[in-house]
Amino acid sequence: MDQGILGKIGNKVDEATTSSKVSSDTTAPDKPAAAPASASDTVNLTSSAKLLERLDKTLATLPAIDSARVAEIKNAITNGEYQIDSVAIADAMIRLDRSLGD
Repeated sequence: MDQGILGKIGNKVDEATTSSKVSSDTTAPDKPAAAPASASDTVNLTSSAKLLERLDKTLATLPAIDSARVAEIKNAITNGEYQIDSVAIADAMIRLDRSLGD
């Protein structure tokens, strides 16, 4: 690439960074004044938020993969004992599709 072009691009970047300054004018008429924080401000969580927090903490302690269940299914497949319930799978897929369509 031509060095002259690179120089021009570099100059444009420098001009853009030096000429665009942001001022912190606190007397702008279109901005409402922020209320000062008080020591008595509180936050109340809903019961749903509390439940989600507990679930999040519980899930964080569980392993990502249930190794015992994986080994159990692997052995069943190897031994030819793993049964697939195609009707249950189809029903679950239909329920999922219907719930997403709402």
